[in-house]
Amino acid sequence: MSAKRQKDGLCFPCECVSAMSGYSDPWAGVAQKKLLPNGTKEGILNLVAKEPKTIAQLAKKLGLSQPTVYRHIGEMMASELLRESEEWERKYPAERYYEPNFPVIQANERVEFESLCSDMADRMADLFEKRRKQLESAFKKTTLTERGWAFSDITQYLYARVQREARRLLEQRGMLPTCERHRNGVEWSFWGEEADWKDNTR
Repeated sequence: MSAKRQKDGLCFPCECVSAMSGYSDPWAGVAQKKLLPNGTKEGILNLVAKEPKTIAQLAKKLGLSQPTVYRHIGEMMASELLRESEEWERKYPAERYYEPNFPVIQANERVEFESLCSDMADRMADLFEKRRKQLESAFKKTTLTERGWAFSDITQYLYARVQREARRLLEQRGMLPTCERHRNGVEWSFWGEEADWKDNTR
């Protein structure tokens, strides 16, 4: 899935800043459609990610009124960021419990993928470094130098091109799912992971 743009339109480093339709980054629709417009909704997600909670429990934790939380829950249910927790409903049938409607990778689960992901990242970084001279040669054939830009000014762009093209190819090959169209018409794929404060890249 490639980013679409209007004639003569620009593509930006993060597609979520654009008001134009069509996005390749799987999470761009969440940001562009402002499905998480403020800290309250993010706070709700952080709380229910630990374990499902009711509106009353969320209101108490957030220091908000239940009607306010109810409104946020309604909006997040409509955008499909939240879902009712069937497991907890069975245990406590009198109340509705809510949980994220996307996978949340816990810290102990992330450890299982860490070495494999690090190895793949090393290989990608090595390949990017190995092809640097060819990229610089291609850069010299452009007018970017004449316009006052250095090769280092576009290296982040080049990496983003590689990453997005790799995603598109993997989607074509069926190795990655394409973004799901949700009830409100917004296409996105989303996930969350427990923060690792030792990792300052997040």
